[in-house]
Amino acid sequence: MAKQRIAALDDVPEGGNKAFDACGKSVLLCRTGAGVFAIENMCSHAFAHLEGGKVRGPHIFCPLHGVRFDMRTGAPNGTLTKKPIAVYPVSVEDGEIVVDLPDG
Repeated sequence: MAKQRIAALDDVPEGGNKAFDACGKSVLLCRTGAGVFAIENMCSHAFAHLEGGKVRGPHIFCPLHGVRFDMRTGAPNGTLTKKPIAVYPVSVEDGEIVVDLPDG
């Protein structure tokens, strides 16, 4: 794992999300009242980008078919997919969002 500064906290709107390229991956940063989350920007059901999906607490809803994922664990909820999405450890340090991404 390699810690990467992805964005300033202010770059991600409260109650929203924004994708960033980091280490060759599209990482979606989500900011809710439940915290800041870093997940892969790809739905495991239809392989659509999750960016722009609604966030509610620790969950994001795919904007294409509405699959709900728990951003803490990556686990899906519902019948469309059983495959989780990748989640990455995240912290906020001096107003910057730092994510631990896998090497390679």
